[in-house]
Amino acid sequence: MATYIKTEHFFKREVEAVSDILRARGFREEWSIITPYQAEIKMFHVLQNKFALLRKQGNNTVVDYSR
Repeated sequence: MATYIKTEHFFKREVEAVSDILRARGFREEWSIITPYQAEIKMFHVLQNKFALLRKQGNNTVVDYSR
């Protein structure tokens, strides 16, 4: 179970657009689940040893960073 150290809200952005932002920050995609009801992507940063979990919340995309 990860402890989330930070939550970041990307207002009115799609999950794929936020994924590109995180890729630019050094994260790599681990897995993604895309269904009509949800779109979640989990990414991993090797150097910083942390996960980023992207999920939709209304029109916004929320990223939870774990340590």
